[in-house]
Amino acid sequence: TTVHWHGLYIPADVDGSSEEGTPMVPARGHRRYSFVPRPAGTRWYHSHVYAGHNLHRATYSGQFGILIVEPRENTASYDQEIPIALHGWNPYLSAKGGGGEGDEGSLEVHYEAFTINSHALGGGEPVRVREGERVLFRIVNASATTVHRLALPGHKFLVTMLDGNPVRNPAAVNVLEIAPGERIDAIVEMNQPGITVLGDADDQVRKLGLGVVVEYAGRKGEPQWTAPPNERWDYTIFGHTETAPEPDERIPLVFKQKWAGNRAVDHWTINGKESPNTAPIKVHANRRHRLIFDNQSDDMHPVHLHRHSFELVSVNGKPTRGVMKGVVDVMPHTKVEVDLVADNPGPSLFHCHMLE
Repeated sequence: TTVHWHGLYIPADVDGSSEEGTPMVPARGHRRYSFVPRPAGTRWYHSHVYAGHNLHRATYSGQFGILIVEPRENTASYDQEIPIALHGWNPYLSAKGGGGEGDEGSLEVHYEAFTINSHALGGGEPVRVREGERVLFRIVNASATTVHRLALPGHKFLVTMLDGNPVRNPAAVNVLEIAPGERIDAIVEMNQPGITVLGDADDQVRKLGLGVVVEYAGRKGEPQWTAPPNERWDYTIFGHTETAPEPDERIPLVFKQKWAGNRAVDHWTINGKESPNTAPIKVHANRRHRLIFDNQSDDMHPVHLHRHSFELVSVNGKPTRGVMKGVVDVMPHTKVEVDLVADNPGPSLFHCHMLE
């Protein structure tokens, strides 16, 4: 296996990707990773081997953890912080529908259970709070393939960081939408005393375990749940509506899908090529490169660039500035543009974080 230090700006030989030249950790062996962790913020680490058809390997298996890099000076105002790791368990392949007559359909991953911090809803300790507290939730979606929509009935989330990076415009939302590999830091004002559930807005996913009880001091009873407003997630509300300066270079990246059918796993391409046959992207130190993610497939793609962050400059034609990300979820048949300033020399893997 290898261990990828997701969100850290570190050298390629310790980043944890064999494609970048990081040595594998041999079976029953060991390897020491030595680096200076930067930047500050909510990061995480996980296995970076390819699971293939063995859905009990790699990230599916639970080989991950949250890594918080503390700033030199913490100016944030909150009373307690709660790390939250989302994960799906007991994965299996199931047909998702045929592409034509006699076609049994291609395969996708489903799960029998979901957890927060390795416990299904009702199975672990509740999050204990007091009225008037400000609680910082550091949320990591460690699922291999599932996008989650989190809600805490009666409360709003003040989003302060995305992928460990401060947002230019902190904004309050009712629902957090978080794709595989993404992280969200959000502060909640505890001003609705009672016992409720922080959980997935999807009833079926929540019933399969994706939730945790939130218990106010001095309150007793059964946890309550009410459906959140049907709110659309929009990265651009956390930035400013400005037009980015002209880049030094534009790099189009077109995502397409090859329908497999007959109970096989679909294939996806970037500019017409499947990994590992995709052409390397050449960038130049300290120049601004605009990566244009053009998703022409029917699936969302939370794309991740190792060892860097990039700035969102356009989401489906809507300009924005000041939102720095390491993963961005490109929805089906939409286009997202990001600016990358190449400031960490060496090979950096770029891939979709749907780890099918």
